[in-house]
Amino acid sequence: MEYYFLVIIKFIIGFTIILAHMNLSGKTQLSQLTPIDFIGNFVLGGIMGGVIYTDAIPLYQYIIVFLIGVCFISLLNYISKHFNFFRAVTIGNPIPIIKKGEFIMENIMEKKNKIDILNITSRLHAQGIHSYQEVNYAQIEPDGQITVVCDGAKMPSIIVMKDGVIRTSELAQIEKDEVWLQDEMKNQHIDKSEDVFLAEFWDGKVNFILQDGKIKRTAPLKDN
Repeated sequence: MEYYFLVIIKFIIGFTIILAHMNLSGKTQLSQLTPIDFIGNFVLGGIMGGVIYTDAIPLYQYIIVFLIGVCFISLLNYISKHFNFFRAVTIGNPIPIIKKGEFIMENIMEKKNKIDILNITSRLHAQGIHSYQEVNYAQIEPDGQITVVCDGAKMPSIIVMKDGVIRTSELAQIEKDEVWLQDEMKNQHIDKSEDVFLAEFWDGKVNFILQDGKIKRTAPLKDN
């Protein structure tokens, strides 16, 4: 009976730590989990499964190892949130595959992207889009979902700055550069990039959401 009681205690401790970690991180639903969380959950499951049926590892060591795993996952999520390069590696960025009605073949054929165009075709059909001829823009999101803009619809917004850090790859998508973005900031009397929480480009203009929640709206850009 003592053995089974210890197993139950380990189960309770493991589930409590995992649930506390999920609630503290604000990720209580499957759709909120990042690739780091998925891998981390496998690691935590391995710790629980590897320790729970053995008496060789004391209970306090089991708890310490569990807490080390949780802290490591939290650290990786923090780094991926604040450093764009690490985020691109661990979580990924949206992959445009169609722009202005034309296929972006270098993104589609890139081996690391592993894009199955037949699978994408089926998913477009499931969304009620009958042909690629209807599509003006399409991109694959980091979570695998597909964002599609048909002819006549507005393009999705692009985040060109986050927490004061300029996202150069996103600027390249709208054919702009850092100088242009800095000029837009000056026009809105924003002196420091650190004051910007988000800069969102949409419908021909860029809006700046500041760290205090205020929004600086710019006029639509004129076509040359």
